Amino acid sequence: MMVFALSGFTRSKEYKEINAKVVSHIKIPHWYHEGIYLFGNDIWVNNGERGDTWVINKSSGNVTRSIKSAGPFTEAVIPKDKDTFYASDWDAEKVFISDIEENKMCAITEKSVGPAHPAGVAWNGSNLFVITWTRSMTGTKFHLLKMDPDLNILSSEEIDKILEPAHMAWDGKYMWISCWFSKRIYKIDLEKSQILGYMSSPANRTTGIAWDGKDLWVTGTYDDLYKLELVD
Repeated sequence: MMVFALSGFTRSKEYKEINAKVVSHIKIPHWYHEGIYLFGNDIWVNNGERGDTWVINKSSGNVTRSIKSAGPFTEAVIPKDKDTFYASDWDAEKVFISDIEENKMCAITEKSVGPAHPAGVAWNGSNLFVITWTRSMTGTKFHLLKMDPDLNILSSEEIDKILEPAHMAWDGKYMWISCWFSKRIYKIDLEKSQILGYMSSPANRTTGIAWDGKDLWVTGTYDDLYKLELVD
């Protein structure tokens, strides 16, 4: 299958800072938190560095379930359908379709993106999007892969205006991308390949981000969970 290489993101003429306020702060156990996924009153937190995926009660911050990963360094897990999940693994350099058996994520299908390392993943209703980092002697390149439901890569677009992009959330119209380097969260128009603006994040080394239909949830490396209300 031919993979289309796209030119990259540009800043829109209306690019601006977006105002948001923290409306909830939930303390969670310490670990190398990566991508997050919301399900009812629970939030799934993926712990890189060979950690489990935690199912955390949003009200109490307690871990109610631990799920073993399909790979050594799980970055993100989101649902594919009722019984299976998409997952990205940094160290394995792969994206998986997995199910869960006895609290262990088991790969059904896998797609290598090596030598790139996959980070955040998001589903927009039609396609899977994956952030990748490709390291070399001349620096690190960041890309946004667009995949079909079976993990075939349709296009690759360089992310050259966001340094160290981490994870993503789809709000039904726009994609939000967290930035590990700058503690910012960027609003993206995928159809126009434009960055519309950014907001400051309360999470140190911001990683995981999720949309609950109204507000954004974020976490960061060794940080807690925060709920952000957009006030613009």
